Amino acid sequence: MKPCIYMVDDEPDFQTIVHSWLEPTYEALALKDADELAGAVRARRPDLVIMDLHLTGSDGFEACRRLRATPGLDGVPVLFLTASHEAADYRRSMGVGGSGYLTKPVGRRQLLTAVEELLAEGRVLGKYTVDTGGGD
Repeated sequence: MKPCIYMVDDEPDFQTIVHSWLEPTYEALALKDADELAGAVRARRPDLVIMDLHLTGSDGFEACRRLRATPGLDGVPVLFLTASHEAADYRRSMGVGGSGYLTKPVGRRQLLTAVEELLAEGRVLGKYTVDTGGGD
């Protein structure tokens, strides 16, 4: 089964481009805002979320905070992909639980490399966070 990636961005043309880069290898779902993300994660846990900071309604910071507060989703990697080159936005995105940060415009190879690294990191962490039932 292909890894599942949710991409949250309110620019349809950009979504189309990134979707075409992801789809051969991953199951990619394009979402336009934080509300659509909230509904999608209830239906299926993604392996990775790619998210813009600037969205209609709740911004990416708030959407990431909500994702991190949802039981079972707190470990899903979140890659922020945004036009913001501001250091303060980078720091804030990491502060709310972001796993990575890329700025637009982004190249295909750069994005796919970041996706592969975050998915690999998630698989490794998952191996070592197995609940053994408590106790020593």
